[in-house]
Amino acid sequence: MTNKEQSSPHIYGNYEDKYNSENIIAKFLMRNFIKNFKKNLFSFEGKSADAVCEVGCGEGELLKIIHAIYPDVTLYASDISEGEIAKAKENCAPMSVRFSVQNAENLDEYDDSVFDLVVCCEVLEHLSNVEKGLSELFRISKKHILLSVPNEPIWKILNVARGKYLRDFGNTPGHINHWNIVQFPKFLSTYSKYSLIERSYPFPWQMVLLKKVTR
Repeated sequence: MTNKEQSSPHIYGNYEDKYNSENIIAKFLMRNFIKNFKKNLFSFEGKSADAVCEVGCGEGELLKIIHAIYPDVTLYASDISEGEIAKAKENCAPMSVRFSVQNAENLDEYDDSVFDLVVCCEVLEHLSNVEKGLSELFRISKKHILLSVPNEPIWKILNVARGKYLRDFGNTPGHINHWNIVQFPKFLSTYSKYSLIERSYPFPWQMVLLKKVTR
């Protein structure tokens, strides 16, 4: 762990390995999440996509799905944690991905409007300056943005129901921003200019596909 990670209050990577959990319920929930994620990616089939970027890539599980659907696009991926990037490089070893260690609130290594699709799943709830993070996602996006965040208060209720994080009333460590299905679209409309293409609710998450509006 780097000094940068030690001094930060945030949790790096998945607090629980939801992608590889052996729990039957967790597996069911993740299958539903991935099904919705793929549905949004498939909506780009037949459209031109030269470059796709995942911000907050973690161990690279979603990168493998993106690559399977769009094997010819140039893939970029960033994460704030050097350790997570190292895991992603190993996990995505057969793929060609341009990795970088960057904070989602400050994506200086990326130019403006360079990616046809920017993917940012399970990241915004962790950001101390979430408005800046969203602004950065829209800055680097040329066309589309795919986002997902926990659906509150359902997320916390499920944690309490399974006896997790009771002292924090079910709040997962590292989650500092919370939205329900009404609040999240309002937040997006306040800090960004976009047209909403699709909304889905892969329990207990919410997922939105946006198209950048240029004027």
